[in-house]
Amino acid sequence: MQSRKLLVLATLLWNISCTSSPGGGSAEQGLDVVMDVGPAAMAVKAEPAAQAVAGATSEPVKVSPNAVTNWQAFFRPPPSAQDTAILALKLEHWPQDTGVTQLRAQARAQMAIGRLSAAEVTFRQVLRASSDDLEAMLELSALYLRQQKLSEAFALLTQAKETISSSDSVTQTLLFKYRYTLALAYIGRGERDKGHKILSDLIGLDKTFTPAYASLASSYLAIGRTSVAEFVLRRGLDRVHENAGLMNLMGVIAQRSQQIETARSWFDKALAVSPAYAPAMVNRAVLSAGNQEFSAAEEDLLQALKADPLNVDALVALGVVQKRQGNIIGAKASFSKAVDSDPDNAYGRYNLAALMADDLKKPNEALRLFYEVLQTTAASSELKELARSYINDLVPLGSRY
Repeated sequence: MQSRKLLVLATLLWNISCTSSPGGGSAEQGLDVVMDVGPAAMAVKAEPAAQAVAGATSEPVKVSPNAVTNWQAFFRPPPSAQDTAILALKLEHWPQDTGVTQLRAQARAQMAIGRLSAAEVTFRQVLRASSDDLEAMLELSALYLRQQKLSEAFALLTQAKETISSSDSVTQTLLFKYRYTLALAYIGRGERDKGHKILSDLIGLDKTFTPAYASLASSYLAIGRTSVAEFVLRRGLDRVHENAGLMNLMGVIAQRSQQIETARSWFDKALAVSPAYAPAMVNRAVLSAGNQEFSAAEEDLLQALKADPLNVDALVALGVVQKRQGNIIGAKASFSKAVDSDPDNAYGRYNLAALMADDLKKPNEALRLFYEVLQTTAASSELKELARSYINDLVPLGSRY
């Protein structure tokens, strides 16, 4: 039993280090940063959209090579613990009878603090009131990508393309956003070549578009093409010089190659550029935990959660570190919050189940959680096998799943 637990801890920490890319998620998970359109983006001169072929999965809408896009306005860092509390209080007193603009802002606030189901309902209200609201379509598509609801995301992207095709007043900035979201949807569906082509095209239009470099590199990392991922990241850093997200992924590549000090150096560089960048703090904590430096790991993880309270990677890693330090109550709280924040997070659910089985002696609760791991689509085959191993130990012969 002990060897099985240790294997899971090592596997968990390895997977966290690989998935803590910009915004706290992998390319497959979609837009884990809050995408928003500010006044500057809306002020971009509108140009006629290219004629589109029906359906989001056909040749994508083109962005004019001469257009100026304000893509930075799309991306907001996750709210800090203080900002999250402020947003939560504001949502409690949100006016009931509001127009489309206020409803869209309400949905963005809900999404920012992790209330994804409420955000989905509010975005749908926006679209019922204004069926051609392109911003709401794209942001709801991004929400579905976070939840890995690919059919729903593509349905909205098809609707967005039809809206773009029938309008001659869509800004080039929104076209840029549409194509980026479509690229992530393709990657999420396993059509990487299509997604990679769109991301490469967007980089060609704006060589400073760091999210495309990060998403492209993350996608190559996911299929083991490490050298290509490193090439993409170095090209991005050549062009933008200092970017925490790209540096963080360089650290992940170094860690995969067991170049631990090089990896730590990259994570340190990322945090020098952006001290509150949670993914780099999580990855540096993983290195510390692997070196049995649990106090340093815990300090980094607590700081990461101050910067991004809903960072599930940080919550699960913190639970692992707390468990290794003998803080069982703290570990239970961390794993439970991870599961509440992201019900599809298989590692949080598995480790909570293992804690219930081994440390809290609650086999029935453990069994329920292990069975749920088996039903989680995001769980790896290795993790499911470990869950089955626990189930075999906990369930009497003849009543096994």
